[in-house]
Amino acid sequence: MIVAAAVALLAVPGLHRTVSLATGRRPDRRLFALASLAAALVIAWRAADPLHALALAAVAAAGIAAGWIDAYERRLPDLLVLPAYPVAAALLLATGDPDAMLRAAACAAAGLALYGIGCAAGQVGFGDVKLAGLLGLVLGWAAWQTAAAAALATVLVGGGQAAVALAAGRRDLPYGPAMLAGALLGLAASNTPVTQAPPEII
Repeated sequence: MIVAAAVALLAVPGLHRTVSLATGRRPDRRLFALASLAAALVIAWRAADPLHALALAAVAAAGIAAGWIDAYERRLPDLLVLPAYPVAAALLLATGDPDAMLRAAACAAAGLALYGIGCAAGQVGFGDVKLAGLLGLVLGWAAWQTAAAAALATVLVGGGQAAVALAAGRRDLPYGPAMLAGALLGLAASNTPVTQAPPEII
């Protein structure tokens, strides 16, 4: 945990600079530190193994920066989201675990499909679709239940965010931060062995 916290704090200047360069704004570094620490501690607590921890860390770093940019500019930069795909995929392949590979691929495909439908309906942006696939990949790696818990948490966080925004008279709101928060909550809430199969539907 101490090592994870130290690494998270070391990442803060780079994340802050990335967002500043992309948006021209200078957000509070303390907020970056809180987000990085929260992600690092949950990863250290819930990651299935060291390779999974590395994949989650890569996605978290990209996600924190991308989520901040989305909050400011309503966009999730491809330069942050897309490179995390091959990194996570390579680490997944390195496990040599066919069950984890199948689970991760299925959850990534489900995320892409569901958010793709939402994008076609005009409910989410295409950046959200790409982020959904990435989150499905690393969450499905852990367990089916982890991905399901994250999906539910995203709906709850996103619904709360939408309610607050509508009450304030705003209709244009980013969904990326809700997806990332939901992913973190889903990972934190899950305590399922990675070998467990999906529940049977009767």
